[in-house]
Amino acid sequence: MDSAWWQVHGEEAVGAFEGERWAPITYRGVSKARFQHFQNSGAGAVSLAAHWGAERIILLGYDCQKTGGRAHWHGDHPAGLGNAGSLDKWPAQFRQLAQHLVHLDVINCSRETALAAFPRRPLHEVLL
Repeated sequence: MDSAWWQVHGEEAVGAFEGERWAPITYRGVSKARFQHFQNSGAGAVSLAAHWGAERIILLGYDCQKTGGRAHWHGDHPAGLGNAGSLDKWPAQFRQLAQHLVHLDVINCSRETALAAFPRRPLHEVLL
């Protein structure tokens, strides 16, 4: 979803990842899809899964907070790329997404999370 990220990492991503690549942007090697993404890549991924017909979505790693003081599990992006700068907007974006997915079973199995828009359960319970 992030055009600046694709400009920096696009060639590597296209060369390294053999699966399908979808986004609401135009970039070589990425299929453009029209779906509600709520200006949030995590919400966009959930929305895209629902768009493709998922009936159950399990969220992993949806911290929606700076866990351990870090914006990402992989460390900060270099200057010019986003580092969770809109974190304060995420709760409202996910609440809006949840209103669109009332017909789906969306479960947040993230270990640490500030996301309250979906029910939480431990992953081992969900996979039984």
